Amino acid sequence: MRIPSINTLVSCLILPLLAASAVVGATPMPTPPSIRVQGHQFIDAQGRVVQPRGVNYSGFEFVAAQGWSGADPSGAQAGQPGGPRWSAITRWKANMVRIPLNEASWLGYRCTDAGGVAHNPDPGGNYQSAVQQQVEQALAAGLYVILDLHWTAPGRTCPLLQTQMANADNSIAFWTSVAGRFKQHPGVMFELFNEPFFDFGFSGNAWTMMMKGSGGRFSSYPATSVKGEWKEIKQPWAVASYQALLDAVRATGAVNVVLIGAPQYAQDLSRWLQHRPVDPLRQIAAVWHPYATFGADWGSAAHAQPNEAPAVYADVLAILAAGIPVIATETGDRNTPGTMGAPLVSTITRWADEHGIGVLGWGWNVWTEPEHVLIRDVDGTPTDGYGTVFRDWLMSH
Repeated sequence: MRIPSINTLVSCLILPLLAASAVVGATPMPTPPSIRVQGHQFIDAQGRVVQPRGVNYSGFEFVAAQGWSGADPSGAQAGQPGGPRWSAITRWKANMVRIPLNEASWLGYRCTDAGGVAHNPDPGGNYQSAVQQQVEQALAAGLYVILDLHWTAPGRTCPLLQTQMANADNSIAFWTSVAGRFKQHPGVMFELFNEPFFDFGFSGNAWTMMMKGSGGRFSSYPATSVKGEWKEIKQPWAVASYQALLDAVRATGAVNVVLIGAPQYAQDLSRWLQHRPVDPLRQIAAVWHPYATFGADWGSAAHAQPNEAPAVYADVLAILAAGIPVIATETGDRNTPGTMGAPLVSTITRWADEHGIGVLGWGWNVWTEPEHVLIRDVDGTPTDGYGTVFRDWLMSH
């Protein structure tokens, strides 16, 4: 029998013990956020059910495009340079943040506003890197992220407001680029277009046009300038349908969850099931934006219900029954000083809990508007009414 040398004994016996000791004492690496669709629910990497609950951080869709800030394309809209204070969001026990984007700022092409003035929508040349930094910071804070195509425009018109639907000129290139950039991050979801509407410059079948790109035509689109010179651009333009945008995402190899909206500013889900795009990966979910019944007085019974109610509740349940999740990526209510309660948001969050639906509030921004503002300062002090009610709902989970 051969006797091993002392060096061999050290290698075989002592070094493994030291390595094991180092592993035991080490701080475990956090698991990167991951979210997938399974049936009518979202699940994480461990297969646990996830109910999305979070906030919108507005800024990237307009700050750079309007030339506010080259150094910070977010515009410090949460009261802090470089974006929101993630620790304040996580203190509210949110698990998700939605970041609206601008296609011209992301793609970096020069554009012309409705007043005829040419603009560089990425004046600092840092829009993509700033968005990526925000995404990485959110993921590091343990938050899932939704990237949302919020402001678009056909041709080389500057996207300084939202047009009716994504366009073939720029939106497919936008999603090809964004999906290629973030396909390695399973905690990022893609909301292909914010709020389609078909009551302006459109004739035909809204559902087939929106989902498949057929059965209708657009003869004009709205546009504005940085000075607020709104006008109707009367020329036909080609949409990028949800199917075309989804196909562009999948062509990059991205398997991320994709979120699909609906007409009437994502509030009419009546025919979503019949017309939904086809995803071979079955990683899609329906988007709902429940806002208070249009024109209803605050405090009235109608204000406490979303547009399209009560039918929209049945529509949502039908989508869930078909094995597809639904997520409300926006909602809001009154937040003027002295406001008590938030009737619409209380209705929506209660109903969402009963049916396992995700809800994200608009918006995590230090603004003075009377509605849809969650916070009063960078530390996340909630606004009266809406902000307080939404924070309490998040904290209750």
